[in-house]
Amino acid sequence: QARVDVVSTVMKISKDPTNYYTGRMMWFSFTFLYFSVVYVVQITWFDLVKDFQCHGNISKACVAECYESHFTSPILGVWYVIGFVFFFNFFMMESFASEGVQDGNEKHKKKSLEQKSSDINNKEDNIKTKKDQILYFTQNKFLLATYLVYFLVQLSVQLIFSVILIHYQLPLLKKPIWCSTLLCLGPYTCVIRGTQEKFMSIILLVSLSVVIMTFCIMFFLFTIDVYLVMK
Repeated sequence: QARVDVVSTVMKISKDPTNYYTGRMMWFSFTFLYFSVVYVVQITWFDLVKDFQCHGNISKACVAECYESHFTSPILGVWYVIGFVFFFNFFMMESFASEGVQDGNEKHKKKSLEQKSSDINNKEDNIKTKKDQILYFTQNKFLLATYLVYFLVQLSVQLIFSVILIHYQLPLLKKPIWCSTLLCLGPYTCVIRGTQEKFMSIILLVSLSVVIMTFCIMFFLFTIDVYLVMK
């Protein structure tokens, strides 16, 4: 009963008139949603250099050096790279799926040209064509393997992204900043303005990654269950 509920839920949320593969429009929506979220939350990070300030009698050169010593890796650059990888994986999946479906349609058209059919048979052929698209996708081991690998890659990317956000970027906002370098003796106490907004932006990205990982696991198990076991 639980397996039937999961299958029905996945089919409802991934309803797609093209039927190239299950969840096509949903993954496209996730791609658009990710870039939309990044576009919004990155606004709080645009003035990070100005938001980084140090107390005491310290020169601007030392503040810049303290900034560089604290932020040793890019923040927004990681978000952009993950977004590019996310879109690239989806684009590759689209390419393989559409090419496979077109090959299946060409085979179906060749069979249809050899037979003369009436209007009723034509309607039946149109229905069969849509079924053949899905059937060809399930019978083609290369496309099926690509579909499964797609979810594993997306799951791995989002998992790595979540680890970077939680263990590397989030502590940059939470831990106290004490700056002391060879040229700028200190220590100097430094702070970052707008910490709460930046903190919430990271939490939002982590939440989005968790949602994407959850759907990756659901669709991976759904694919194995329906296309391999229940076939």
